[in-house]
This record gives sequence, C-alpha cells and structure tokens, in this order.
Amino acid sequence: MKGRNGWVAARGQIAWILALLVSTAIVVQLERLELGSRPAVLDTNPLTEDGPAWALALHEARAQAPDPSNATPIAQASLLLALSLAALQPDADTEMLAAEAAAAIDAFGSLTEHDPLVDDALALTRRVFGLSS
Repeated sequence: MKGRNGWVAARGQIAWILALLVSTAIVVQLERLELGSRPAVLDTNPLTEDGPAWALALHEARAQAPDPSNATPIAQASLLLALSLAALQPDADTEMLAAEAAAAIDAFGSLTEHDPLVDDALALTRRVFGLSS
C-alpha cells in the first residue's frame, strides 16, 4: 500500500503538471492563430497622405472588394462605408458614387445571407444615397 499512498500524496503536483501541459498546449494553439492586431482595411495611414483622406479610404476599400458579391463581409462593409463617407464630402461626385453604391447593393442582394455588419452598412448606405430597400 505504500506505493499507492505516494501517488495519493503527489496528486496535487500531478494535477499541477497536467494543468501546466494543457495551458501550454492552449497557448501554442493560440499563437498559431495569429490573432495579432490587423489593420481593418487601410494599408497606409490616410492622415499622412496628401489629398483627402476619404479618397484614399475609398481607393483601399475598392481594392479590397473588386467584386463585392465575392468579397469578405468586412470588405463589403468597408466598401459601403467608404462610399457613404465619400458621398458626404462637399466636393464628391455623388451621382457616380450613388451608381457605384447601387451596383454594390444589387450585388449583395443576390446573396442569401448577410453578415450583421454588412446589414448595418447597407442600411446606412441606403440612407445616405436615398436608395430604397
């Protein structure tokens, strides 16, 4: 019975070692996910560029979603929000932006499911451009 008493006495240390192994495995898996900070859409800082910041944001959003129906939900929402932001500027070509927004909204209409972020961006874009649902 002496051998069994040793295992019983060491159960706290055994539990601690198992917990250490499990937590190490979790940390290794999380590091593989690469959850570090990522820029949302912009590859550069628009405030350091010459020219209006909204123009660079719109250019970046267009580059992220060249085909809005096949883009990721974040790229879709970014495109809609960049179009809305551009339309609110005093020197913007609202007719061209409204046509682009309507085309993007039509492309999203063919999708069966929307991300909640895209739904909110759609609602905002429709309101900015006065488009119907």
